[in-house]
Amino acid sequence: MAETNGVLRTFIALPLPHEWTQTLEYVIGDLQDATAGGVRWVRPSGIHLTLKFLGPTDAGTVPAILAGLDESMRGAQSPQLALSRLGTFPNSRNPRVLWAGVAGDLDVLETLHQRVETLMVGLGWAAERRPFRPHLTIGMVRDQVSSSDRRRIAAAIERCSIPRLAAWRPNAVRLYQSELTPRGAIYSNLGEVEI
Repeated sequence: MAETNGVLRTFIALPLPHEWTQTLEYVIGDLQDATAGGVRWVRPSGIHLTLKFLGPTDAGTVPAILAGLDESMRGAQSPQLALSRLGTFPNSRNPRVLWAGVAGDLDVLETLHQRVETLMVGLGWAAERRPFRPHLTIGMVRDQVSSSDRRRIAAAIERCSIPRLAAWRPNAVRLYQSELTPRGAIYSNLGEVEI
């Protein structure tokens, strides 16, 4: 567990099934040629469905977070989810984040998110101001990319489709540590609780 003065960079998320990771690796491979180096791709093994980004976290609070997650997930329903389309944030005219969407029991997923949000606000984290928009980040457009290249990247995203997969029910909520490196973020499992 790499720390800086006992502080970790953390988030809470749903780990993906192997089939989804493999499919997203295939999709990223298809997109890499069309985006010609303008995107920093997420390692497929690191793709996850974030419920709450915590940011700087005192390492000493990890046991309390995990205990709180265990309590808050008791009796929680697990959503049935499917991969949907690809998209961009903030929009297709100025893509910065490339993502794969999820469909299915989004109301049940929202309830999981609210359980996590309520727990973390109770532990002293700030409430999220933005609405919960479930997605799987697959890439980040590099800052120096020109407007014309951004349009080309957005067009590649619009042309690409995701193969159909069986629906998935997550069975765990995980606390991750994120270590930022020059080669991209490295994620470590700090603990998980069953849904």
